[in-house]
Amino acid sequence: MVNSELEGSGLQIQLSPEGDKLLGAFTPTVQKVQLDAAALRQAVALAGYGEFFLLEDSITEFVRRSEVSPIAFTLQLGERRDATLSVSVSDDHMSATVSISAAQGGRQIAREDILKALADQGVVVGLLDAEIDAAVAAGKAKRHQVAAGIQPIPGEDTQFVSLVREGREVTELSEKETADYRDRGDLSSVSLGAPLMRRTPATKGIPGMNLLGVELSTTDGVDSPWADNLSNVACDINDPDLLIAGCAGFPVLVPGGISVDPVLRLKRVDLSTGHIRVQGSVEVEGDVTEGMLVTATESITVGGLVEAARLEAGGDIEVKGGVIGHSKLSLAKNEGLAGAAQVKAGGRVSVQFAENAVINAGTEIAVQQLVMQSELTSAGCISVGEPGGRKGHIIGGLCRAAALVHAVVIGSHAGVPTVVEVGVDPALNQKLSFVKDTLEEKNGRLDELAKTLAYVRENPGSMEPGLFQLKEKVFAKLQGEVTELTGEKKRLQKRMEINAQARVEVERDVFLGVQVRIGSAALQIEDDLLAPTFTLGEEGVEYICK
Repeated sequence: MVNSELEGSGLQIQLSPEGDKLLGAFTPTVQKVQLDAAALRQAVALAGYGEFFLLEDSITEFVRRSEVSPIAFTLQLGERRDATLSVSVSDDHMSATVSISAAQGGRQIAREDILKALADQGVVVGLLDAEIDAAVAAGKAKRHQVAAGIQPIPGEDTQFVSLVREGREVTELSEKETADYRDRGDLSSVSLGAPLMRRTPATKGIPGMNLLGVELSTTDGVDSPWADNLSNVACDINDPDLLIAGCAGFPVLVPGGISVDPVLRLKRVDLSTGHIRVQGSVEVEGDVTEGMLVTATESITVGGLVEAARLEAGGDIEVKGGVIGHSKLSLAKNEGLAGAAQVKAGGRVSVQFAENAVINAGTEIAVQQLVMQSELTSAGCISVGEPGGRKGHIIGGLCRAAALVHAVVIGSHAGVPTVVEVGVDPALNQKLSFVKDTLEEKNGRLDELAKTLAYVRENPGSMEPGLFQLKEKVFAKLQGEVTELTGEKKRLQKRMEINAQARVEVERDVFLGVQVRIGSAALQIEDDLLAPTFTLGEEGVEYICK
């Protein structure tokens, strides 16, 4: 037994003989020391009984009597109280919690107490050992979960997971790059054979179990096949749960799958749509406005005008309206195409009219009405106007084709310079022209460098040795490039065989100011001609009028 006294207070703290009660004994002293409730509690703590449950009324009574009592007395101040435990199981038998009131000088709750209490409630599975130990270690708890049932897991239904990018793919710019507000990224399109969607089969459900050991049933997922109405797609030959594109085009998500539309259909192309770059074909109901770009791996069809814009297609291009630029096209070397309308197709190009435009076709170009101040290039033929029709004028610019240029009228009464060229592959001709220009530029640099090196050799010390050696290396490199370009030029010239059957057919008039070229031969028209056909003769370009 441990005693504790406050000096001069006549107070002594002790346990009852049974050890379950805390007693306070008071003996009056000559030099009386005043007691209060706080001092009394401090004395209890100093005596080592701070965890006991204190009886507040008894403490108050002890203080009062110690002030007036002339005789000794003993009064119970507190008692031992054991920790209490209660277990609660939820109505669905999926969760069990414990509440523990802390011990006050009495017995603590042990792990075995909690396990027994749970067992008494019928809990046989789902015990949370770590949570039980935590509650025991804390010595108290309030609705602390110590057991949990196993929830049933329903099976997942078939999932259709898209593998294609949605929206546009935007390219991030560096701090030094300037953004083009017309360029909103490429539209989502796919190529032939591209993976489109994966189907994940339904899964089986996993049963659960409540705390009483009763199994809880569940449901299996619903298995769904691919939709029946999918178009332009197929299952991968090695994976029936993978859909791939049956053609180039634009993915369209539908319930139970995905389809591919080979044609992108738009009302118009302007700032609201941004540039259009796709794999597949494009159909534009209205106009393609100034500054816009439309590229497609297949064909492009435009129902309205192409206004100072650019079209590029791997297949055919049809413009039901006209192709018109905003500034007069110049054929001068090294001048840009700003303001011109540009059309380039791997196949055929068909337009109503062309003005201040650049048109390139892999096969043929057909213009229904008028070509004015434009540059047309075709690997096959160019026809302007319908045979026997009244419209079909070529005025100004350059028209070049490998086999045939046919028009109703070429030139104008005003003598506008107009060039028509046939007989050679335009692509080879353009490549040869590029090689010649590059060769000329490199020869110029080679001559200037040769003069510099010759001067330094005649005047030693006029240039640092390291710089001189560097210029010698550049000179040797340029010599090699010039040699290679010269060989390429000769090879291209050999391939530039003139098509002897090439001709220019005009149904009505050819006016002064027109130049007709067939191969390397040229004829400048000095007098108006009526319905001539131009061919290549022994002495150059010849014509026969109807």
